[in-house]
Parts: sequence; structure tokens; C-alpha cells
Amino acid sequence: MRCPYCNDEDTQVKDSRPTEDNSVIRRRRSCIQCAARFTTFERVQLRDLMVKKRDGKKVEFDRDKLARSIMVSFRKRPFEDERI
Repeated sequence: MRCPYCNDEDTQVKDSRPTEDNSVIRRRRSCIQCAARFTTFERVQLRDLMVKKRDGKKVEFDRDKLARSIMVSFRKRPFEDERI
């Protein structure tokens, strides 16, 4: 995390705690260089998984499509569906 006062990238986390609704983590940090203290609020950012195709096109990840492909590849093998 970069210090907002001196732009140094070396900071330490002094205190970390979740907010009331547990959607954000509040961190108290201090800068090693200038000894300034500041607070950051960190939140999880969920992104959709994308698959990059050979032609460079990007499509959204489809778990069912992957499962079907695995089942096809094991069709003539001595495996039970539950093990796969």
C-alpha cells in the first residue's frame, strides 16, 4: 500500500478489523518512511472468470461446458462418474 503523504510503498498494518456488516476490512496503517498514519478500507471485488480462446476472443467461463468435456474424455475409461 502506498503512503498518501510521501508516496513510499513500504507501510505496516497496525490494526485490522471488519466493519459491522463484514463486507469491508478497515486497516490502520503507518508509513515506515514518514511515520504518518492512515486508514484504508478494503473490499472484495468479484469478477467473472474469462477464458481467452486461441483466436484471441474472450468468453465467459462456463463450468458446465468444462464438466461435459471432462466426461467426454473419460467416456471409454474405467472411471465412475462420482470419482471424476
